[in-house]
Amino acid sequence: MKAHKRKLKMNTHFCRCYYLVLLSLTLFACGGDSSQTVTPLRSVTPSYSTLPAKISENGINIYFPDNFYVHQASGFAVTMDNAQGLKNVSWRQIAGPELSILAPHSQAIGFDIPAAGDYTLTLEVSTAVGQSSTHTLSFNAVESPQLTASVRLDHTVTERGKVSLRIEPNTAQNAAENKVLSRVDWQQIAGPTAHDLNAQHQLLFFNAPSVSRDSVLEFSAKLVFEDGTEATDSAMIVVKNTSIDENGYFPSAAGRVVTTDAFAYMADSEYADVLVDCVYSNTLASSCDFATLPLIGQQHNQIKIDDVMARVVVSHPWMGQRFREFLQESVSADDMLTLLGATTAVVISYDIRPSFYWSATGAIYLDAANFWRTAEERDTLNDQPDYRSNFGNDLKFSMPWRYVKNNQYYIRNGDYPAAARSSKPFSALEANVSWLMYHELGHANDFFPVSRWSTVPSNTTPLAYSADYEPSSNEFSQRFPLLSTDMQKLAQVSFAGQGATEQQKAIQASDVQAFFEPDQAPDYYCYSTVREDFATLFGHFMMAYRLGVSADVAILSSVDNPELLVTWGQRNRINSQDIQARVKSAVEAVFPQLNVAQIQLTLPPPQLMQAGRDWFSNVLLDEPLSPSAVNKKSVPLKPQDQQDYWQVFSIAPDTSHLKKSPGHQD
Repeated sequence: MKAHKRKLKMNTHFCRCYYLVLLSLTLFACGGDSSQTVTPLRSVTPSYSTLPAKISENGINIYFPDNFYVHQASGFAVTMDNAQGLKNVSWRQIAGPELSILAPHSQAIGFDIPAAGDYTLTLEVSTAVGQSSTHTLSFNAVESPQLTASVRLDHTVTERGKVSLRIEPNTAQNAAENKVLSRVDWQQIAGPTAHDLNAQHQLLFFNAPSVSRDSVLEFSAKLVFEDGTEATDSAMIVVKNTSIDENGYFPSAAGRVVTTDAFAYMADSEYADVLVDCVYSNTLASSCDFATLPLIGQQHNQIKIDDVMARVVVSHPWMGQRFREFLQESVSADDMLTLLGATTAVVISYDIRPSFYWSATGAIYLDAANFWRTAEERDTLNDQPDYRSNFGNDLKFSMPWRYVKNNQYYIRNGDYPAAARSSKPFSALEANVSWLMYHELGHANDFFPVSRWSTVPSNTTPLAYSADYEPSSNEFSQRFPLLSTDMQKLAQVSFAGQGATEQQKAIQASDVQAFFEPDQAPDYYCYSTVREDFATLFGHFMMAYRLGVSADVAILSSVDNPELLVTWGQRNRINSQDIQARVKSAVEAVFPQLNVAQIQLTLPPPQLMQAGRDWFSNVLLDEPLSPSAVNKKSVPLKPQDQQDYWQVFSIAPDTSHLKKSPGHQD
């Protein structure tokens, strides 16, 4: 693999990405759910015991539960009993009612058992030294004689990676007997001790331990109901021993260890052999040159779906299928295909949270939580909460934002709580993905505008090029600077995690209105960085133009305001006369094919919210309604579901922070 020798200097400011929480007030806005009154969790008890394998053949160890019950989650795991590990794994069902096996390439699979009967799977493995073997696994599933629950989901992680598990009662049983959950007890019962265990009711979070060879962890959870009845289940986690370069981009600069189960979605792509190494690897320590992995727009004048799919990296096959579905069916698809020319790759993975663009690789990284459509697909995701959710807690105001269409929430993830096991229509996927893609591709085209695609030298890299050539947002910010230094400083508290000063802690919502309303930002997040200002303007414009979706922004007091009454708010702020010039400049830089001035004449004008009315009922600006008339299912109702509703932006790293490492030349 060709690689450019420029490396990242270890700079925490560079690598930390700052994002917007759509409802930064959700922690105190999610009332009305009985689960908030349960008895506090017991502590998670670690264990040092080893999980015994059920089958051991020629160094291959296969693990599975003692019993298989209908409508309960179950799974299998496989490891090698030496440090070399397994190279390839393939699970396939050959008999029995159909199982939903969504990670057939992984060393651990999880699935729900749909019906009683006999099931047969085959497992094909190959080792690092070239040995191969095939194993046939049969089991019989029966009805459980007692209450059942499901811990989701048995899966594979990389050592030191972040892990989540979720337990749910059997939906049908629970509904029929109207049981009320009292307590959840989590326990690690086997394997090397996990780190930073954090049980939050039906969710468990932890960091996988470092291991010297692939190892299996097992966790159990017990649901205790108010009538004294109980339901239990367990799940297995395979922790993979893997190569990690401590000076690599992801471990050192991005502060994360990424999955080693990621792969090129199109195995026959001409870039399949370099994609993962160039954009999503724990050993990635130098930026691949454009001869190895060019921008899509360098290679194709008229970009087609297959041209993009040839650059897609996923952790699970369904993620690539859903991304293709989006590109085939979305109203925004033609825009996306054009804008994707500024990227080298698209990575969609269960362990990406939040989404981001990175000029070090030229790729966009998308949280797979935006793409699921079935309950089984959702089960494969990581529910780790966003670490930025507590930023700005000392401030006395909040500035939520949302997308609205036809006076209704456009993004409605609260309609699909995990426990309901429901599926989502394509329209819900489009709502989650379209705004996110416009924003991330705004970043990509900021660094690599279409006017430069044909002139980017093949012997340079995304990292070197973005350091040598200023992104469009630099000139934009000089022409159209935001003026409120107070808002800029507050944004560093809310989005960068800086501590609030005593003066900032005293700022009221009415003060923020005086700072924000006369300035020219469409929402609070624009003050976090110049890059975010630029990409947010572009994203809001494209959502309004292409999808007829309006953006709301509001200012609320976060003190003694349980009803979330609005101090000030506005819809379609991007089309106000004071902001139109900024919007026009940003959009023309990213998407010069559009006649922005003409389009702006067709967009709806700004509209003020009703001060003193709550945030939720202010979704209906044209008619007075009581809060009870608003469908509050469109917002998160349960603490354990709120991460599904967090709408996150990402920051495009500032290439001025990238320096040459001593001894290396461009």
